Amino acid sequence: MFYRNISRNWLPLCAAALLASAFSVRAELPEVFQGDTPGSEYSISYDDLDALLKATVLYTGNSNRQKAGKSVARTGTRMKANVDRLTVNEGNRFYFEAFKDNAELRQILAAIRTSLQQVPAEVKLSAFSKSEQLAYWLNLYNVTVLDELVKIYPQKNLESLVDGGESLFERKTLNVAGIALSLNDIQFNILQEKYNDPLVIYGLHQGYIGSPGIRKHAYTGKNVYRTLTNNAYEFINSNRGTYGEVNAENFRVSSFYQRSKAYFPNFEKDLTAHLLEHISGTERKALETASVIEADINNWNITDVYGTSRNYGAGLADNTAALIGSFSSGGTRGPEYDGIANLDSAAMSLQKLSTSYGRFGPDQIQRMRELDAIRVGERGAVTVTDIEDENN
Repeated sequence: MFYRNISRNWLPLCAAALLASAFSVRAELPEVFQGDTPGSEYSISYDDLDALLKATVLYTGNSNRQKAGKSVARTGTRMKANVDRLTVNEGNRFYFEAFKDNAELRQILAAIRTSLQQVPAEVKLSAFSKSEQLAYWLNLYNVTVLDELVKIYPQKNLESLVDGGESLFERKTLNVAGIALSLNDIQFNILQEKYNDPLVIYGLHQGYIGSPGIRKHAYTGKNVYRTLTNNAYEFINSNRGTYGEVNAENFRVSSFYQRSKAYFPNFEKDLTAHLLEHISGTERKALETASVIEADINNWNITDVYGTSRNYGAGLADNTAALIGSFSSGGTRGPEYDGIANLDSAAMSLQKLSTSYGRFGPDQIQRMRELDAIRVGERGAVTVTDIEDENN
């Protein structure tokens, strides 16, 4: 159909141009990124990244599939926050608040990013195993996303940065071994070329609630596939990943899948088969009975800890330490919950690095309490899926 109105003399030229264009998009990887050494004993240390993530990532647990409570207007005003009740309480959180007015923290994050970019110039990636290389690319991707987002925080809605004409993910923001790279180059060229496995997309945190979650620890060659499997299970079995009702015609999935459709050549068929490998509960039956997959679930809000909503009217005064402490119930929750290691004690040190955000309205307090309720509920839950101990 496309060629019907084109002169025959132009057909060979157009076809050649199209082939050349396609080849340039999926060209062979630069030599410095090619190859691997199976069974290699070499590994990359991420102690600095581990320390940063442990101090700044809040693990919220698996989704309970419940919608958040309705927004409540503050005393003395009719204004209330608009939130996506389906997804607002989901996904791990990054303590962007601590970086806003703290140059030292931003420098630490930028230094980690710079040092990771330099790795392939110091040691050829081919000296490492494929799993070690995968961990490297995921860590570099996620650190770059965080480093870019702390620069624009407290911007709340990230839609224009993710899906707009000036997408952060299209910019050549990285220089690795002398080669300019964008975040999309990593996702769609390097990772897809080397692995071609949908699991890798769950290691790509994009800074907004509707994307795969940020982890409390860096990826390593030893934990990368186990962690990606856990990430997939968490995302797919959350409202921000999938949502459906039994016997409904449409089954809703995250728009993140549409943007990652290169990993699902026959989109609906391949995505359905992939989801069925991980999905559980009533959503599994809903997926099996649906006739259409609709990639329309979005939550573009940044994954900060206590939100950037504007406050209206008079209200309740709470400080940063009190808000962070509201996550802690005093129980022993295991390694996943030690992310801001002991939230009450960590609040004291993190508070010194952050700026007081003044007053916080009922909506923000409500979100915090609901997130904590989800976390507390996780303590007694038993699931067949192995939720990893990230300390190993």
